[in-house]
Amino acid sequence: MAVPPRSSTSNDKHSRALGKEALSAAFEAADRAGEVLKKHYGRLSQIDEKFQAGLVSEADRESESVIKAILFQRFPNHQILGEETGLSGAEASESALWMIDPLDGTTNYVHRVPFFCISMGLEVDGELIMGVVDAPLLGSRYHAIRGEGAFLNGRPISVSKRTLFREGLFATGFSSADHTLDQQMEMVSHVIRHARGIRRLGAAALDLCFVAEGIFDGFWERNLQPWDTAAGALIAREAGGIATDFSGRSFEPRMRSILCAPPAQHGSLLELMGRVEGAKLDF
Repeated sequence: MAVPPRSSTSNDKHSRALGKEALSAAFEAADRAGEVLKKHYGRLSQIDEKFQAGLVSEADRESESVIKAILFQRFPNHQILGEETGLSGAEASESALWMIDPLDGTTNYVHRVPFFCISMGLEVDGELIMGVVDAPLLGSRYHAIRGEGAFLNGRPISVSKRTLFREGLFATGFSSADHTLDQQMEMVSHVIRHARGIRRLGAAALDLCFVAEGIFDGFWERNLQPWDTAAGALIAREAGGIATDFSGRSFEPRMRSILCAPPAQHGSLLELMGRVEGAKLDF
């Protein structure tokens, strides 16, 4: 699915004012979408298998509908890129794009694993300016406005201060349909042998927030979409993390791979990834 290109200029004062207005709308949307997800949790009547894309349920669709209605009411001249409905508002008069995942972690949700979330990121003139990730059953709401830090339930958060790889707890995600699965398993094997542990929890937006909160010392995953990473990447960066693709380029949501970690761990992970994935695959 094509994501419209954006220019690289931005007015900081305007962006911060818009970020605060957008945050209010995103909180309202998260409240409503959270009600939808709680209503359907454990009571799903329709679950579809999307080709190589996992599951989708009536909860995904209803949550996205609720989010879009609120955002378009508040920002009729913005565009919205949603996982379930694609790009809306193509005639928008402002260079603002919302990237939303109404239910990140659908497989967890379907199997009643409470690790799932709502993710909303806002990009203006090519820069992420606001992100909200809300995990309704965990009671956790993360948010960030560019330049103003990262927060969990209104409390400032920051990335882990651990410096030794062997003391790190890391996270990743992968799919059995991925043609680089063997390489990914090699990476996982190395981390298991040389670090404190590794987790595969199944919701990239929340994994990124766990990096921001200092729970995880790094997260990486391939084959992601803008709605998976936009909000979480901004939140992690505002908490002091570094987000790049697998080759070390500064991350932006149109990239399909992300490596996010505190400064003390990012270099080690990037070097390890370069050794494991030395075949120069297209990431």
